[in-house]
Amino acid sequence: MTLYNSPDASLTYNPVSETLHLSYNATRLSVSFGQAYQRALEEMLAQNVGKLLLDLKRNAPPTDEADELLGPLADMLAEQAHRPLFIAAVVSEGQYQYQVGNSIASTTRPPARVEFNYFTSRRDATQWLSEN
Repeated sequence: MTLYNSPDASLTYNPVSETLHLSYNATRLSVSFGQAYQRALEEMLAQNVGKLLLDLKRNAPPTDEADELLGPLADMLAEQAHRPLFIAAVVSEGQYQYQVGNSIASTTRPPARVEFNYFTSRRDATQWLSEN
């Protein structure tokens, strides 16, 4: 079921896996990504959906935009997450290496009840979400 659709992004819900899927197709993260991501987080809370797959592999955020992913989580979900939420971001190999290498130094952390993981494979991300 499609919940949001724009030229740059689409947000769908799969009732079988109980997962939201945000696919972003623009070449860079922009205002449209922020709008789609905000909508995905709002839908997680409003519909009581515990899983989100962020498909950013074709256009993962450059290193200077990494907080575009964790910042909104901290802002929106910190007080509202009453159950565990699982978010898997599928990114490029280079972005994955950057995120893993800099995760210890990062000042932005997901809220306590949010599990956020980076993957380079959609299959691995989907598997992780299905196990949680």
